[in-house]
Amino acid sequence: MEKPKVERTIFENKNINYRILEMYGGRLLAKVILRKLMRRIWKGPSVERAIMYNGVLVFDKPELHGEGMTVGQDFIRALLELGFRRCERMFEFCAGPGYIGYSILANGFCEKLTLADINPFAVEMAKKTARFNGIEHLVNVYQSDVLDQIPEHEKWDLVVGNPPHFLPRSPHDKNIKAFDPDWRVHKKFYASVKCFMKPDGFIVMQENIRGSTVELFKPMIEGGGGEVVSWKPGIDVCGRGNSMYYLVSQW
Repeated sequence: MEKPKVERTIFENKNINYRILEMYGGRLLAKVILRKLMRRIWKGPSVERAIMYNGVLVFDKPELHGEGMTVGQDFIRALLELGFRRCERMFEFCAGPGYIGYSILANGFCEKLTLADINPFAVEMAKKTARFNGIEHLVNVYQSDVLDQIPEHEKWDLVVGNPPHFLPRSPHDKNIKAFDPDWRVHKKFYASVKCFMKPDGFIVMQENIRGSTVELFKPMIEGGGGEVVSWKPGIDVCGRGNSMYYLVSQW
């Protein structure tokens, strides 16, 4: 991937809680691996659980576990290094239960948070998290196919997301958390997101170099009215480089 040239800092960095998530580290990776092994050994009923992210107890179920719990927690570091400061409204796209969004809210990057996902069970858990933590006045949660069901009054300064990263390899690849056939989700998102963005708002998408490049998404972004301004490599929960990268566009 060729890194687009950036001539300015995206945001001044201030008013940010610099304490990285307490769960960010090798212990989190070990817990995720253990959960996967237990699900293979024991195929029991779905059990509702809760995980603490900087004082916000996030509810989920095992079938909702995804990258938001692992590489998604690298968003805090990436946003800090990209120079983002506190904004008024932030949206997490393909949010699931809101692992990334609630972590970013807890770290002080936004005053109010919007979450959306197509999975009704994920939406249910995200709403329960807001109720339990007493932050319903700070959080809006929608069940939506891409942005189709998002109300017109929603306007965002910053959008983040960890969408499906790969094209299906066979007709049997049905996991919507991993596969985006013909990049339908990405194309639809970038074609319709501008009307929800505040002037000069930013989108930071976490993608995977094994499935895509900046050049793949650039025409989608420009076609929707945005501009690619930067990209940044990701790191894993142990602090090592991985296949993830952050694609930054301005709207």
